[in-house]
Amino acid sequence: MIKKLVTIFCISAFQFIGFSQTDRLFESLEAALQVNPDSVYRLDLSRASLKAVPTEIFQFKNLRELNLSKNKLTDLPNNFVFANLEVLNLTKNKFETFPQVICKNTSIKQLFLGKNHISEIPECIGDLSELVIFDIWFNTISVIPESITQLKKLKSFDLRGMNYSDEFQKEWREKLPWVEIQFDLGCDCGI
Repeated sequence: MIKKLVTIFCISAFQFIGFSQTDRLFESLEAALQVNPDSVYRLDLSRASLKAVPTEIFQFKNLRELNLSKNKLTDLPNNFVFANLEVLNLTKNKFETFPQVICKNTSIKQLFLGKNHISEIPECIGDLSELVIFDIWFNTISVIPESITQLKKLKSFDLRGMNYSDEFQKEWREKLPWVEIQFDLGCDCGI
């Protein structure tokens, strides 16, 4: 009986430890590298003055949340693909084009690309079928692809900080009636 109770206790303890690891946020690459790579689910490398994505992050196969905001990134490497990635924050970097490799991360639910210098969203955005929140505020977006209408789980699309005509805003609200689209006040700006 005691042996059985000890076994049940050990199994419960290991399940609890495993569960709590999924919620642990690693706030530096150094801290994440000190544990088993399979136990790194959340990583915050914001404000690290990164000009390139550290190659070490690719060993974190279970990564669900990655914050690379407030760095100096201009692109992402071609191997930037994580099977379980759900939240990707690239806000306040130096992207001039939308990194198309993001579209290979088909588990993404929340994508943050605000305050960069991106002028166009690529057609491949339609591949992100799990996307719920798409935050691309304060860029220079002039082209929104039709493929975005395939994102049936999309709930929030933030396009604030850019000038769009009332007609443009009306058109996209009609194309995406299930989405809360956030625009600034319309303008007579031609877009």
